Amino acid sequence: MMTSASTSQEKTHWKKLRSLTFILLSIWFVVSFSIIFFARELAGLSLFGWPVSFYMAAQGSILIYLLLIAVYAIAAKKLDAAATTPS
Repeated sequence: MMTSASTSQEKTHWKKLRSLTFILLSIWFVVSFSIIFFARELAGLSLFGWPVSFYMAAQGSILIYLLLIAVYAIAAKKLDAAATTPS
């Protein structure tokens, strides 16, 4: 049987997890949208001899997405551990 304290902990846990998910999805959207929207402006900049728009489309975005996945996995693991630790 669930107690009021455990229900409160679960609500807090899910609220933190939803906040984390929203923040990371917002970053994902901004990165994806800005690369497409500002492609012409980014083409004027150079990174390692390649236009920034090409670099971001070919490699940079994928690296950012992998970083977002890693951040989510680590943060969610910490949140889950804190939620399952008896207080």
